Amino acid sequence: MSSNSFYDAKWRESGEFRPKIVAYYYKQWEDFHMGFHQHDWAEFMYVISGNCTVETNKEVIAMRKGDLIMLDAEVPHRLIVESGSPCRMLNVEFGFQPCEGIYPSMNQLSSHNPMFARLLEQRLDTIVLRDYEDIQVNLRNLVFELDLGGEGAERGREMMTNLLMSQLLVRVARLVAVESKNSAERQIHHYVRHAAEYIHQYYDTAIQAKDIAAAVNLHPVYLQRIFKANMNKTINEYLVDLRIDKAKMLLARTDVPIIEVADHIGLNSRQYFSMLFKKMTGISPAEFRNSKKTITSWTDYEVEIVDKI
Repeated sequence: MSSNSFYDAKWRESGEFRPKIVAYYYKQWEDFHMGFHQHDWAEFMYVISGNCTVETNKEVIAMRKGDLIMLDAEVPHRLIVESGSPCRMLNVEFGFQPCEGIYPSMNQLSSHNPMFARLLEQRLDTIVLRDYEDIQVNLRNLVFELDLGGEGAERGREMMTNLLMSQLLVRVARLVAVESKNSAERQIHHYVRHAAEYIHQYYDTAIQAKDIAAAVNLHPVYLQRIFKANMNKTINEYLVDLRIDKAKMLLARTDVPIIEVADHIGLNSRQYFSMLFKKMTGISPAEFRNSKKTITSWTDYEVEIVDKI
């Protein structure tokens, strides 16, 4: 880790340090292919308009209006802007200096803001935040303060730039936490959906929770937990509901003998099927078939999972 890394513990443990702007600039780039280089300090690059590509030694990142990238100190990177597609950007390089007077220090920020402390623990070489145009307001205010001149302005400017820089860092930490949570939720959604699809495909076989977990490459206990949280029912409850719904369809729309319906829905015991059906519906399979209260359109009745997950 670089001695000037944003994540270096010395900024929090070796006295009180605060963010300090080292360099900043607005610039419009066009037909520009920068060579790989690195900075002694961390850097924000914000796309005000247009498109560009930021390439590091580990990844290639397409950027567009409203996107922000933060690079830690000494991360090799380069900027690429294609011909005919100008890109206006705001760059801010920052490090740290000892606090003087009353300023939010790195120690104070990490002690009182759990999301900021978590960000420091993650030690991300590169942070990319997509479509957060509101960050531009914070950056614009920051640059406005940096551009202030005049006698006696230095002290007030120093205080405001530090406050705005601290605000920006906390904002980034919050957005990283939100995106991390959303990413995890999307992954969970993916697993639950595939589990449900597997159940719909194989409900007519003797499947168990362990088979479904194996199909989606998850531990059975973990899959059971996320399935229940997202579907408001266990895997077994979901499977039983589906089988009973399919049984109702067979009883109402086909001439399949009642004694064979159990086989069609993946139950190897006709006695268990009859008991389960009555438990779920309040009547026996025979009473259901003979009743006049069947649903008019069974096409509309059949279970679908599209909007359930």
